[in-house]
Amino acid sequence: MSKAARLYGLILTAALAGAARTPAQAHFGLADGDDVGSGLFWVYGFVFASLAAFLIYRKRARKRQSPEQRTLNFRLVDLERALTACLAELKNADDYPGECGLTFAERQERQVSASSIREKIAALNAEMMAHLSGSSAAREGTNDRPNS
Repeated sequence: MSKAARLYGLILTAALAGAARTPAQAHFGLADGDDVGSGLFWVYGFVFASLAAFLIYRKRARKRQSPEQRTLNFRLVDLERALTACLAELKNADDYPGECGLTFAERQERQVSASSIREKIAALNAEMMAHLSGSSAAREGTNDRPNS
């Protein structure tokens, strides 16, 4: 589950937990004659406002990344997905040799692919760290200039 989904679930859970404070309110005020829609109005309003705030936050967070960083992140996600698929195929072949069995050559090919993908991921992580340290050094360099 992604961070965004967990955050959205946490916000929704908090909104729903905060909505019912008494047994009468747990049933939308039907026991003491309160308006049925007022509780729902505030819950849905809070959820909508939280969702809008989260979307604005993500949009601003995306603007802080350079296009190079975004490209590196996309490549990293693709490589990690390919590695996961390759490892899952190897594991399935081990667990279910009758249904998903691989020949020796196919197994060797998958293992070589997995190791090459791991190397690419390590190189990409190193490139990302170099890019991040270079961009932070560039920011520090611009802050060291005296104002004239």
